[in-house]
Amino acid sequence: MKSKKNKANLFLLCVIFLSAALYGYFIIQNKGSIKVQGNQISAEIDNISSFEQGITKFSDVEYKTSSKKNVDYITRGKLAFISKNQPELILLEGVHSFTKLDDGSFLNVNSGKAKYFKNNKNIKYYDKVIITNREKIITAEIASFFPNKNLISLANVVYKDEKNLIKTDFAELDTISNNIKMFMKNSKDRVYGQRK
Repeated sequence: MKSKKNKANLFLLCVIFLSAALYGYFIIQNKGSIKVQGNQISAEIDNISSFEQGITKFSDVEYKTSSKKNVDYITRGKLAFISKNQPELILLEGVHSFTKLDDGSFLNVNSGKAKYFKNNKNIKYYDKVIITNREKIITAEIASFFPNKNLISLANVVYKDEKNLIKTDFAELDTISNNIKMFMKNSKDRVYGQRK
């Protein structure tokens, strides 16, 4: 009886030892792991430390602003960044805004980057600003949208349509009527225009 019990204990010890050995072997193998060179690890650490702390990143965002006249102005961004230090400011990349005008056409604003101010819904576009409506194309260095005035203010402007090419320092575009007013920095300077 003792020999059967000793054999069973010995068998149990062998199974436990074999199980532990196999388990340890597969942990050491860790087939799901990837070998990384030391310089790759330091490069990844440098990238993380260079990224500003406290910033939340979103993708494919949309913001809707309604003007005093209940006109919707939609802004979409491929990327959005919000800092915990400035939660009222949203930095956008790959920006497209649009609104429907009184004549039924759409006014489109595209830019590489923009700043969206949550408290007053103002938007400042920069990095290759292009505004289109039907055959009209306006390019600008900077454009600022003010929903409380239904107005886009532009700097360093080139306006093109089927017949005209106009260059000016500043312009104001009404986002309801699509009327544009053009100005120069110096009142003695004139707006440059060319008819095609």
